[in-house]
Amino acid sequence: MIWSDEARRELPLRASGRRLLLDYFATRCCGRNVNVGDVDLRWARSSDSIAEDFLPLPAPPGVDAYIQRDLVAVLEAAGARIVMRGWSRLRRPSIELADGAAWLDFVGSCRTRSLPR
Repeated sequence: MIWSDEARRELPLRASGRRLLLDYFATRCCGRNVNVGDVDLRWARSSDSIAEDFLPLPAPPGVDAYIQRDLVAVLEAAGARIVMRGWSRLRRPSIELADGAAWLDFVGSCRTRSLPR
């Protein structure tokens, strides 16, 4: 995983003892012939347990990050990069993909998955 310079600089300050989780959502729609999905970056309290299907993600110092295991290969193939988007207090980490086709192939073939909330 590539971390932008902004993410390396800002995320340790925003972490506040929380963990960063990289997860995804996927589902079938439109009569089950179309799959849709999205990658999700969210903060979790450090006291929350991490599900067994998450792996540690190498991250900048001061950031404790985990990635859902299904995403490891696809995000590597897609040339994923964590960047910062938004302004001021609404600024948040986001994922950019160099190759969107790898993500579309993954979503088209993966199982339905909802994000735990």
